[in-house]
Amino acid sequence: MKFEAHGTFEFSVKGEILIIRFFHDWNLEGAKAFFTRYRDLIQQCHLKKFGVLSDLRQFGGGTPDAIVFFEEISDWAQENGQVARALIMDSGLKKFTINRIDKGKNRFQAQAFSDEAEALVWFESLGLTVSSPTGGDG
Repeated sequence: MKFEAHGTFEFSVKGEILIIRFFHDWNLEGAKAFFTRYRDLIQQCHLKKFGVLSDLRQFGGGTPDAIVFFEEISDWAQENGQVARALIMDSGLKKFTINRIDKGKNRFQAQAFSDEAEALVWFESLGLTVSSPTGGDG
């Protein structure tokens, strides 16, 4: 049985940083649609290494199968050059959900922030390039 995709997102790129804004509640179909766009963008940018800034302030959460799929996306990302992740979130429940994705895994450096500017400074401290944005959405 196929379900309609739930969950929306926007991408922008600043140098070696992929900024992703997540919106609404997610299901597996939404996570799969996201991964297709995410993978295509990483491949189009030809980044040898990159950081991901995930803005989760408007993320509503995900079904259990969507969360498991996000774990697989994180594995793929590390294999394809992701070296760091910054999380912008406003809720302990969101932090709990995100921590489930990384449970027991040492993928890459991760840090939580209250705003985008702090996160970008952190990426620069790790040696990643931050420059002017280009973008798209889904």
